[in-house]
Formats: sequence, C-alpha cells, structure tokens
Amino acid sequence: MAALRRSLFVASSCRWPLLHRDHATTSDFLRSNFLHRAPFSQLSSNSQPSPQSSTDANTTINTDGDGDGDAESSSVPGRVISVDRSGLYNPPEHEHTVREESPMVKNIKSLIKFRGGPITVAEYMGEVLTNPITGFYMNRDVFGAGGDFITSPEVSQMFGELVGVWSMCLWDQMGQPKHVNLVELGPGRGTLMADLLRGAAKFKEFSESLSVHLVECSPALRKLQHNALCCTERDAQKDNSRDGDAFSAFSRAPVSWHADLEQVPQGVPTIIIAHEFFDALPVHQFQRTPRGWSEKLIDIAEDSSDGFRFVLSREPTTASKLYLTKRLKGHFPDEIAQLEHVEVCPHAVELTKNIAKRISSDGGGALIIDYGQNGIVSDSLQLCPQVSETENSKQKEASVRV
Repeated sequence: MAALRRSLFVASSCRWPLLHRDHATTSDFLRSNFLHRAPFSQLSSNSQPSPQSSTDANTTINTDGDGDGDAESSSVPGRVISVDRSGLYNPPEHEHTVREESPMVKNIKSLIKFRGGPITVAEYMGEVLTNPITGFYMNRDVFGAGGDFITSPEVSQMFGELVGVWSMCLWDQMGQPKHVNLVELGPGRGTLMADLLRGAAKFKEFSESLSVHLVECSPALRKLQHNALCCTERDAQKDNSRDGDAFSAFSRAPVSWHADLEQVPQGVPTIIIAHEFFDALPVHQFQRTPRGWSEKLIDIAEDSSDGFRFVLSREPTTASKLYLTKRLKGHFPDEIAQLEHVEVCPHAVELTKNIAKRISSDGGGALIIDYGQNGIVSDSLQLCPQVSETENSKQKEASVRV
C-alpha cells in the first residue's frame, strides 16, 4: 500500500489523506478520496507489492466515463487505475520555432524604431512599394499569372490600340503638331505602350511626331519595358537628331525613362496616359474618435512576431492639419457627420495639379483610367496577392476620367 499511496500523491500534485486500516477496502478509500476529484490519465505503478498488503496489491480500479465513481474490485494482478479525462484542459502546444523576418519587415521595423514611434500609412505604403532594395515593384515582375495581379493591357492588345486611337484623335485636334511628348505614368511591363506604338506605326505622320517618355522608378520594370518596346540603344541608331535613351522598333520613336513627371522635357504639346497608376499612390487615413479626428498609424505589434498593427494618433498630426481639413472643405455638415473614416491621397492631388499646369502651358491632354468614386473615400487599402485572371477581370469596372 505504501507504493500505491506514493503513486496517488505524485499524480494528484496535492496533499492526499493517508490510507488507514479503518477503511473497509482500497476501493472504499478511492471512492471517498479520489474518484470524486478531477480525473487523471491512466496511472500505473511498477513497484512491487508490500508484503503486508498482498490482498490490496491485486486490486484493479476502473471508473466510468460518466464520473459517477462506480468501482469494481477483482483479483487481476497489478495496479492500474483507469479514469475519464474528457473534462481536462489540454493547452495548445507552444511553438518554439523562430519566424524568420523578411528584409522588408526588418526595414520597416528599423524605420519605426529610428523614428521613435509609429509611422503614417502613407510612409508605410511608400516603403512597401518603392523602397530601392525591398520594394514590391522594384526587383521583380509582379504582373501576369506568375505575379500578384493582372491589368487590362495584359488581357487584350485591343486596350492599348484603343488608347492609341484616342491619342491620335487628340493629336489631330491639336492641329497635328510636328513634335509631341507621349508620356505614360507607371507603364508596368510596357504592354500598353507597345500595343499603342504598334498600331500607330501605320499612321506615319503621327508616329514620327512622337517622343515616348516612361515615368518609372523600378529598374526591373524598366528592363521589361525596354524589351516590350523592342528598343535598340541610341548608339545603334544612325539618326541622332532625335533625343532619347533608346528607340522603339515599332515606330522608330525615341524612348526615355524618368523617375517622375517633373523630369519630362517641357515646351511641346504633351499627351499623358495613366492606367491604374493613381490607385497605387500612398494615402493617409483618418478615423473619427471621441476626441476628434485621429490619423491611423502603423506600429510594431506588441508581440513582434506578429508584424505590425494599426494605432491612432493621440493628437492632430501634420497630415490631419494639412490634408484632412482641405478634403472635407465644401462638403455638407450632414455628410461629414456620417463619416467614420476618411482617406486622403496628397500625391494624387499634387500630381493632378502638375498635369493640369503642364497641359495648360504646353497644350495636350491626359487620359486617366483607374478605380474611383465620386465623393469622399473612406478606406480603399487592400492586399490581393496572387489574384487569378478570372477574379481580376471581375473587378475591372473601372471609372474613366478624361
């Protein structure tokens, strides 16, 4: 019995009454002191029976799953206690493996720590999309079936050809000038511009007037655009009278690359095309709180292994003072009172102003094709990795603004 008492004491992890001889049987003792308590898993003892208690040493105790404490005694050798453990709490296994962070995550966490606190959603988007080393667009092809999304020019060449027809009509309305800057913002793979130039090559006067300017910050995408336009380097051209980094084999038009619109030469009429460019520009987001409007910020999660989290600014930020007030200006108070979230894209506002100034001074026009809505945008930020062509085509109800 000494061995049995030791086993019960270890299994229960608490203080148990000693087994005295005044108990009628071992079963009576277990019924009164053990079976009514929390059940335990199978408990066995390999200890040899005590010579003073050979009868108790041959006892087998079985408990029912209903926990009513029924027990039976038998003369089967050995000590085995079978109990119901269905009511026990089984904590999940703790994961000890360390998640390896991507270079992009490390970079953003370093930025937050360097700033001494959260960063804006706009800063976060800028780092994620266009960081020179870890940016989403900077070092790989993100389009098509092997990428994360697909755009209209990749579906059919008719899209680029129709944009070319629009461009030629605008050129004709401007009086068929001898020199025109054809600018595309965010050309992607260069598919739209390649289809445009291929179709326009049949109209000699129009194609010869074009100087193509691609506004692209990604070195990887610039290479794809160079190949899509079938470009040859400037040194390989006999005619050096037309400026350009390279020349397209489709229309012999000079092609140049720029980091932003400001680098594109001025002084001649300009046709600007932007297809799904504005919707990728960084945005600031604001949320209504009991203390007023607060800006949504990005901070490191409390458990750093979970990445990042949204937090709210405790007081008005520079962005809320500069952009939010202007964005809400002109809207009715009843409309503003119903808003819980507001999104502002200062880059889009500034870019639109620059486009308007350029067209006003040099002549031309702009075709902007993108997602949008009339009114205040609340929250358009989303992540759609590896979207299939079918799913993407269903979302192509884009609004067109000229």
